[in-house]
This record gives sequence, structure tokens and C-alpha cells, in this order.
Amino acid sequence: MTIQAIPVDHGQWPRFRDALKSTNLPLDDIELPGRTFFEFQRDGQTVGWGGFENYGADGLLLSLVVETAHRSKGMGVATLQLIEVIAAEQGITRLHLLPTTASGFFERFGYEVRERGSEPKLISQTEQFKGLCLGSARYMSKVLSAKITPELTP
Repeated sequence: MTIQAIPVDHGQWPRFRDALKSTNLPLDDIELPGRTFFEFQRDGQTVGWGGFENYGADGLLLSLVVETAHRSKGMGVATLQLIEVIAAEQGITRLHLLPTTASGFFERFGYEVRERGSEPKLISQTEQFKGLCLGSARYMSKVLSAKITPELTP
């Protein structure tokens, strides 16, 4: 059984918005240009959502959500790894994020806490950094390996 990443299209927007709302993640900027979002499915069932903004070598990880019924089953790890693979395929070598509640999860998978203000200029100018994410959100980043191979069968 593998996880598939399906680009979010207009028919999926309502369910995607509901998933973001259910976890109190920002959704004011999700339809702005430059964002790529995915519905993650396993055996035809939605297990999560997530995406990123692409700024060349840098990317901003956005809104990783695992559906409630699929939490604590390895789906968060699998979806994060798949996002990293897709980002690397698009030329991103470093992912940045501003988690408000799950920084411990990201630290376990190689993301390091950084000082706010040390992010690249293009990342600092994103809606997430300019105000959508609370000041209490931690700035984190990770250099992506050139040989990312996801474990997609949790």
C-alpha cells in the first residue's frame, strides 16, 4: 500500500479548507499564486493534506494536516516525506516552515529551529512570515537530501 499525492483542484477545495479549519491552520493565503497543495490518499481514502510554496532553491512548507482517523499511524511521517520528495523534484533544496504546535514532530525528522530574521529574503516576504502565522510560531528549516526516498508503507 502506498500513499499517493494528488494535486488539489477546485473540487477538493471545500474538503481541504475544512481540514485546515479543523486544525486552526491559516487558510487566508491558500489560493494565492505559487502554492502547490496535495491531497494524500492511501487505498482511495484521504489520509492528509499539505503543500508548499516554491522560491527556487527555497520552499515554504504549508499546512501539513493528517486526518483524525489516520493520526498516530505513520501518516504524518509518510506525507512529510512525500512532500519533501516532490519539493526536491521541483528543485527545492531547503524547506522552511512556521509550525505553531508541531515543532517537535518536525525536529524528529531533521528540521532545525532557527532564529526568526535569519530566513532568506523571499521566505521572509511570504504571507506566512508577514503575519498569518502567530509570532509564537517557531521558524524551522531543513536542507533536503539529494537522495530522498520516502517510506510510503507505514
